[in-house]
Amino acid sequence: MNDEILSRIVERRISFAQAKKALKKANPRRQHEGEAVERFRNKASILIDMFAMYVDEQVIHDPNTGHGCRLRPHMVEVSYKKFEDHIDAFMEVESKLMLIVKEALKEEEE
Repeated sequence: MNDEILSRIVERRISFAQAKKALKKANPRRQHEGEAVERFRNKASILIDMFAMYVDEQVIHDPNTGHGCRLRPHMVEVSYKKFEDHIDAFMEVESKLMLIVKEALKEEEE
């Protein structure tokens, strides 16, 4: 899907300034094109919605059915921990792969 169309469809959950700040926090020395920040903003918004859907799926009882159907703070914490564990594992694998790629590129340049 065209990113311009996607940016109109996606409900933005973070501002452009927040997206830029998050990217700068990851690496203060990295420069970012405006379009890259906008794409990051859209993708971060999608991730926020995906996390919200995941949290809702973790609630055992259907909404408005009585006892236990309300989202509670501990449910968010448990869902976050599960989500974070998967992201951490993914990032560890990706970090190792990127290290291999960077080393291979260095060897090629020499």
